[in-house]
Amino acid sequence: MISLNEPSIAFTFFLLFSSIFYSDYDRLKIANISTRFIHGLGCIYYTLPLIRKNNYQISMIGTTEDYEEYKFIINRSISYFLWDTFALLIEEEKEKMVFIAHHLLTIVGIYSGIVCPENTYNIALGLLIGEITNPLHQIMDISKVIRYRNIKLETFYLMSFVLARGGCGIYALMTLINNIYNTYNYSLVSNECTYSYTINIIVYILIIPLSFNWSHRKYRSINKYYANRTS
Repeated sequence: MISLNEPSIAFTFFLLFSSIFYSDYDRLKIANISTRFIHGLGCIYYTLPLIRKNNYQISMIGTTEDYEEYKFIINRSISYFLWDTFALLIEEEKEKMVFIAHHLLTIVGIYSGIVCPENTYNIALGLLIGEITNPLHQIMDISKVIRYRNIKLETFYLMSFVLARGGCGIYALMTLINNIYNTYNYSLVSNECTYSYTINIIVYILIIPLSFNWSHRKYRSINKYYANRTS
């Protein structure tokens, strides 16, 4: 069940915390960043044991085992993405429309796993690939708010991001397509699962180039930092 209770409680707690300890900075932004951190950390915490249980398979279709656990993970992430979409509307963010579009696209993509229990593993794996670098990203954003830059952390994050989104993401996409092609007689696939697999593939195809574009801009920022230090 989709509920905004967890993200709203997390936001309220971090807003109070930042008001006490970080009153000289943008408290709203710190609270939003911290709430995103909790989402990413929780996604890793809940999903990784299920992926480990299935021997870290990069794609698995045709099974409904652990459906309720995957459904919980999906609903939890939808709750956080909905909350963050609202947060972005009131937050000062240069690329807010890009992030909002990304969130809405992701919500459509991961919701497709609920309507097709046989595809929930792939949805959860996609969430793990997308969120595994999230805590590092939020640490960098907090550092930016308090005007502290750790270039070594940014470099490590960039390498991790490219490996997760570029390496694992592309491999997961190709493996999913191959598994669907080799496993199913399409005339026997339900409409719900046809929708789910199609949306799953489309979201991968759309998000991977966006991820590479973002990582290229991050690379240019890091490269500029080193160039200025040596000039």
